[in-house]
Amino acid sequence: MSTVKTILSIMVIFMLASCSTGTPAATPTPIPTNTPQPPTASMPTTTAMATTASIPTNTLQPTDTPAPTSLNATGPYIVFAGPSGIWITNPDGSFLTQVSGSGTHGIWTTDPEGELRTAISPTGDRMALVVENDKGLDLVVVKIPGGDTETIAHLISITRADLTNYPTSEKAFATYAIRDYADVAWQPGAGRLLAFTGAINGPTSDLYLYDTQTGETKQLTSGLSQSISPTWSPDGQYILNFGISFSGSSTGAIGPDRLDGVWAVRVSDGKLISLPKPNAILPHLIGWQDNSHYIMSGIGDQGDSNILHSVDIVSGETRSIMDYSCYSYIAQSPENGALLFSSASGCVSSLGEGTFLLLPGQTAPTKLLDKRTWEIDWLPESRVFFAYPEALFSSDGNTRYDPPVYDNSFHPAVSKIGYQAWQAYENQVSKVSLVVVKVPGKDWQTILTGKVNMLIWDPLEGRTLLIASQGSLYAASYPDFTARLMGTMGSIDQAIWLP
Repeated sequence: MSTVKTILSIMVIFMLASCSTGTPAATPTPIPTNTPQPPTASMPTTTAMATTASIPTNTLQPTDTPAPTSLNATGPYIVFAGPSGIWITNPDGSFLTQVSGSGTHGIWTTDPEGELRTAISPTGDRMALVVENDKGLDLVVVKIPGGDTETIAHLISITRADLTNYPTSEKAFATYAIRDYADVAWQPGAGRLLAFTGAINGPTSDLYLYDTQTGETKQLTSGLSQSISPTWSPDGQYILNFGISFSGSSTGAIGPDRLDGVWAVRVSDGKLISLPKPNAILPHLIGWQDNSHYIMSGIGDQGDSNILHSVDIVSGETRSIMDYSCYSYIAQSPENGALLFSSASGCVSSLGEGTFLLLPGQTAPTKLLDKRTWEIDWLPESRVFFAYPEALFSSDGNTRYDPPVYDNSFHPAVSKIGYQAWQAYENQVSKVSLVVVKVPGKDWQTILTGKVNMLIWDPLEGRTLLIASQGSLYAASYPDFTARLMGTMGSIDQAIWLP
């Protein structure tokens, strides 16, 4: 699993940080503008159960497919992205086309697919990227599907030699903040405004706003901390902004060592609002309750640092969502706002060991699993939570899919009609990577061998599986799922639907 190590590393930092006392925040300066009872255990209804028996190894060999003729004029598309570039295809995987030679960044980002989503405009016709060149970092906007590119801003001037020779310089720290985090975010709705971070007018990373209609760029904050991860409120009226500081030496580890603060900018007049700061090194924003309230853990006294809080983005007022603490792994479903989280027995106010689902309006969550899970993600294209290594769950907890091989199954994908696909290793000894699929009512079927980067089903019918494997793209369709080679591309770590 590609993100397990990253998430575990970040969560270790997070948990350690909650035990230490923070230093005074470096507050940015705004730039004037004109403009109950414990829950009872209850297992969900299982509609799709997998087995842990040996996977059949009668692997189907890939076959070539005729060359496609063109991309659909107006979509939908599937977008693939990685360090070496960005590609799009038709829903069936045909006409694989590279739209950018610049890859996506985000080595500290816990949700790489989420990073790609924020880079694409709500209308799906543009993508904002931070690209590296011999002069530093630029912000560009790429048109979809044509690939025409426009440079919007030069974010920082620095060379690779500068970073190598002076890795702890002021400019180097600003570069890490801009380059290594989710650094762009489109305004919800029509996507007229683009929030981004850059060191255009100063030595640190600050928050900026680009207007796609007027071409105007405004600086929204300034200060000693490094601005990262701009995030819009659902109604597009506010931008959340987080400030961090870096430390390190030229011969040791370099990374963030302090969360300086959390601020919101009201877009209508540029007003800067100071908000409660979590007891952490990095912010742990979980999601939004509504247009003016976001959910975050780590707020409050040290003993309450794992209790979930709702924060009012206007007043800064906080309230706990439930009276129990949660373990560090948690995700929110955008379908209904449900939260799935893993709990440890040793935490203050703990629910005990297990994995729990909290539905909107509830204060007592439902236990779905007696075990802790070690990674929890929401998979938008599959419309399920992935509670690794145990199972997939629907947002209401009523549907469960078990992996084909326990603790050896990765990259799950569920189609709109309930077909499953996983990368699985048949056993701990051989470590042979297989792509397996399951149609409801039938046994698991092996369709390809080899390393898997991403699996994603077509968004229209849910009968064709696209497989990114070792620089190649394959398509496999129901009923025989014979793998067809669709084209080649670079290393891929993200794949999403683009309506």
